[in-house]
Amino acid sequence: MKSLIAETFGKWQANPNFKKPSLPEVSQAKTGGVFFVNQPQLTQSSVLIGHIGGKFANPDYPELDVMNGVMNGFGGRLFNEVRSRQGLAYSVYGYWSPRFDYPGIFISGGQTRSDATVQFVKAIQQEIKGIQTQPITPQELAFAKESTLNSFVFNFQDPALTLRRLMRYEYYSYPKDFLFTYQKQVENTTVEDIQRVAKEYLKPENFVFLVVWNQTAINPPLTKLASQVTPIDITIPGAPKPQASN
Repeated sequence: MKSLIAETFGKWQANPNFKKPSLPEVSQAKTGGVFFVNQPQLTQSSVLIGHIGGKFANPDYPELDVMNGVMNGFGGRLFNEVRSRQGLAYSVYGYWSPRFDYPGIFISGGQTRSDATVQFVKAIQQEIKGIQTQPITPQELAFAKESTLNSFVFNFQDPALTLRRLMRYEYYSYPKDFLFTYQKQVENTTVEDIQRVAKEYLKPENFVFLVVWNQTAINPPLTKLASQVTPIDITIPGAPKPQASN
């Protein structure tokens, strides 16, 4: 296969005038606000909470990844508190999700009963505030670091996955030792690091809230989260209107 590739593509020459296109700076269109889509047929609410994030090249990315491990999954704070203890969620999550060449997002949310929507949102907010203001336990840190390192191994479980990932690092001009640096930083992450990155990178004042719900079934209303709640019309222009049944 290597010989065939060399024979077919070996004479290709790089274009000396090629310049990788640069993307414009990304900014957050909305900083704060509660938005909703009313779906009267629903018996539960789907909630998204988030703001603009960062890139894999961020020097704090490994620590942020460990923070994700503290918050998520079986044994994570969101699952333990919001789903298991308070019983407010069918599913719940919160991730710092970076991208290679443009900022990703911090996104949190899940699904809950319609009548528990406001309580669900407030419970997530409380957990985010908690990870910013109170040190996590050594047990939480050890669990998150182990989970992070174990899950990362699956990115290299076969040659194709390994090749694609290494090519991606090369394409985006990431350092040759990016993987090793990431692994070492995860291993060296401390309790203080988690609180530091949570304070620095999670911006509750910039959270945008989106709720898809049955408006008549929510009590208390979304105005308990913000004085102004903005509806979003998802009607498809030109779509036929449903016919009333006899």
